[in-house]
Amino acid sequence: MSRHIQGAARLEKEHELYQRNVYANKILIVRNRGILYCILVRDGRICNVVREEKEEFPLGTVVLGKVLNVAKQFQGAFFALEDKKGGGRTGFLQMKENACYRPTNRAADGRLLSGDEMPVQIVRQAKGNKPPQLSAEYSLAGQFAVVKKGSGRVSYSGKLDAEEKEQLREKLEAWKKTALAAPSVSGNFPEEASVLEKTGNSAFPEKWDITFRTNAPFVDPSAWQREIIDLIGQLQYIEQTSRTRAPYSRLYEPETFYLDFIKDQDLSVIGEIVTDEKAVYEALKDHVYTAAVPLRFYEDDHISLAGVYALDTRLRELLSPKVNMKSGAYLMIEQTEALVAIDVNSGKAEKKTESEEFYFRINLEAAKEVCHQLCARNLSGMILVDFINMKDRHHIEALVEALREETAKDRVTTRFIDLTRLGLAEITRKKTSRPLRDTLRDWEWKR
Repeated sequence: MSRHIQGAARLEKEHELYQRNVYANKILIVRNRGILYCILVRDGRICNVVREEKEEFPLGTVVLGKVLNVAKQFQGAFFALEDKKGGGRTGFLQMKENACYRPTNRAADGRLLSGDEMPVQIVRQAKGNKPPQLSAEYSLAGQFAVVKKGSGRVSYSGKLDAEEKEQLREKLEAWKKTALAAPSVSGNFPEEASVLEKTGNSAFPEKWDITFRTNAPFVDPSAWQREIIDLIGQLQYIEQTSRTRAPYSRLYEPETFYLDFIKDQDLSVIGEIVTDEKAVYEALKDHVYTAAVPLRFYEDDHISLAGVYALDTRLRELLSPKVNMKSGAYLMIEQTEALVAIDVNSGKAEKKTESEEFYFRINLEAAKEVCHQLCARNLSGMILVDFINMKDRHHIEALVEALREETAKDRVTTRFIDLTRLGLAEITRKKTSRPLRDTLRDWEWKR
């Protein structure tokens, strides 16, 4: 590997480039053409890439919007997010049936009328001529939990098993009983008494919906308890200040994108976070999100961090329509406006005879690779995978089970729908952000 990297001949044998664990599970934070990128490397492969976006309204921003008009034909309302001097940007709120809206500039009666002022959260960025999508049910996400105002419903990440969910449920119930029984002498955290005093014993935390994230079972309960209290405090601040602030005020802005990226990862399987950006390192070294994961600043005059991990080569491979697999078989991936089409080909895979067992092994390998590519390329929408036809019912059932298992591993909601008689697998994947080809639109490739 080293002979393909400029400057490698001058490196000592102890350099990171030569270490066997160089491609262990890591988060890399690098800069290319002035833009920061976060790259998740797992088992030696790039699994996810996000970039610093110069969005006017980043995802998660809460704005005191003003209703321009209620569009009954679209079952929604258009909100002004800033005045005309600032650009006059607008957003669209899909109205829910039986929802009770509470404007801040008049007595609430459940309706939403033109001229109403109300906090709304950006939940999806603008696309083409479509404005950003808004939600009136704003929520805040931490490293271990997501909290929003509600009725006390508790839910859990789909990645947690039944035992982990039950342990969290028991610990949450025990905490609630302790906090409600003696709020004035709780003693766990100073903030807890403040939150209890403001909400009242009967309201905390019953008035808040809590969703536990994947990281929650692997830390001391005090960590997610402290975080929940902090998130509730921030939600209360948004609610209180919205009553006195002027329209178009920003009530909440999300953290720096790389903090959001780290927060969303399962840190129990991350070996370290590495960056060659001094400012990023300084911002992360004492941050609570990196308390459980080693953080390292990479500095070398001969070879960059991107060079050590051959990012140019690996990212180019992820943009190529052809994906070679270990067996010699390959995938062809075509991304269109309507769907993503993936074709499985046996290629140069070694075979003595074109037996059913041979095609079954190719299809199993392809099932795993397809799911990796969907995640790494951040493809979404309807995905059709043309597997090699098989006749054996047991092989077909095993392929279906493999697809279900692999799609369940994705952190983004991904569902295997069906496998037709012609071997076409139907998969859907929720769109949460731009695909990889858009993320890398400004990447400067080395020749």
